[in-house]
Amino acid sequence: MVKSKKIKNYSGGIQMKNFLTILILGLSTTIFAAHHEETDSPESEHEYNFAYNSTYTIPAGSQPQRVERSILENLATLEENGYYNCGLLRHQFGGERAYYSYCYFDSWEQFGEINDSNAPAAREPNQLYGDHSDHLVAIVERNAMKRTPYVLRATYSFGPFLTINEMRDRAKMLFDAYNEAFEGCVMAEHAWGPEMVWYFYCGYESYTDFAKKSSALGDLFESGLADAKTDIRNHSDDLMVRIK
Repeated sequence: MVKSKKIKNYSGGIQMKNFLTILILGLSTTIFAAHHEETDSPESEHEYNFAYNSTYTIPAGSQPQRVERSILENLATLEENGYYNCGLLRHQFGGERAYYSYCYFDSWEQFGEINDSNAPAAREPNQLYGDHSDHLVAIVERNAMKRTPYVLRATYSFGPFLTINEMRDRAKMLFDAYNEAFEGCVMAEHAWGPEMVWYFYCGYESYTDFAKKSSALGDLFESGLADAKTDIRNHSDDLMVRIK
């Protein structure tokens, strides 16, 4: 009886130790997983309130790959300086034969810190691109969280007889159609730069996917927007392929 009791207590001790070990391992795994998810998730670290957009045209007779490498190096430097989630897109269909880069920042205070603490280089490398322009924009809506292989950029400007808020209303009316058809888009509006415009950025996985979403957008336009007073002054579309 005594031996049997000792064996029972010893077995219970082993079970308790095993239970505590499993519990500790489980808690450790949960804590690590939560930390890992938070570290890998840019949404928890940044606000995505503004973007620094740049356009680099590809000169005639040049090698686009050299221009591309130069821009990618510049984007790496910008991310080291404090901008985040930078990307690079290349013209496929649309207006300019160009590369389009973007980087996000959270506030004008952060923008000031980045540019005040990183002076421009005393000697610039050889310019490989043709024309270049920058546009600082405010992110109005950001419903597309996933990077897609292809991106549509729709650009809209509106009649000068409208107030700024009336222009915003027109932009929002159009954007809602894109956002529904493409299942999540980003809308940005002019803050500082060359033109008073609104940009819609919508992703697609392939041109088969684009055909489906384009048809959905066409249906939305025909069912309502075709008769709406949109006061559009200028409009352009660019279909781009993602490099970064």
